Amino acid sequence: MSKSGNEFFNNPKIGTQSTDHIVGLEAFRKGLEKHFFAEVSIGNYGLKEESANLIIDIKCNLSLDEALFYINKPSTCSGRPKKSGEEKTILFLLAYSKLKKLNSTSIDISELTISLTDTTILISKIYDQSIADQLENIFTELINHNVYYTKGLNETPFEVFIPVFEEDSLESDVKLKNIVSDNNNTNDYFGFWGMYYDQSEEAAIYDLNTKTIIFGDIQILSE
Repeated sequence: MSKSGNEFFNNPKIGTQSTDHIVGLEAFRKGLEKHFFAEVSIGNYGLKEESANLIIDIKCNLSLDEALFYINKPSTCSGRPKKSGEEKTILFLLAYSKLKKLNSTSIDISELTISLTDTTILISKIYDQSIADQLENIFTELINHNVYYTKGLNETPFEVFIPVFEEDSLESDVKLKNIVSDNNNTNDYFGFWGMYYDQSEEAAIYDLNTKTIIFGDIQILSE
């Protein structure tokens, strides 16, 4: 299996479309850059002007450890200490909610890529509004499992794909049908993540349930 990462994409690229019809998109982009001290680019995979499937790429000059610390520290959005249970991803979610309210167009996030100095995290849509719905939980699990998928903090994967699916059978497999029909569920984000490490030519799967890394010939479902 190559180190390009292509095996881990759950959704195929269908070509970017115009974003001119999306009201407030530039303000949304600039807001993300300000909040996260990042460079942000946004594309659209939507095939029709009455819808938009955004591809958001956030490039931060932070390491994975620094980024996880940053989002887990007290929120600066209100100038007050973070309350118990307050969302780590609140700034992103508030900005996205405002963007959706500005548009009569149906807006969703197809992919969210976070490019850091030592790793790239790619989060794929698996059901309607799944990324916004599960972003807080995904970052909570990135923090909770950090010591395991970094091999005791000794090796950070240079690419992380969330989620990936094991191929149980051929194209009749129920998980493949769910990807195509937007019928996956919350738990599908927290079964397996794809990993690439510098010290290995093989791709790896991180099993969140057993907190173990599996190497070998792993096939991933794709549309």
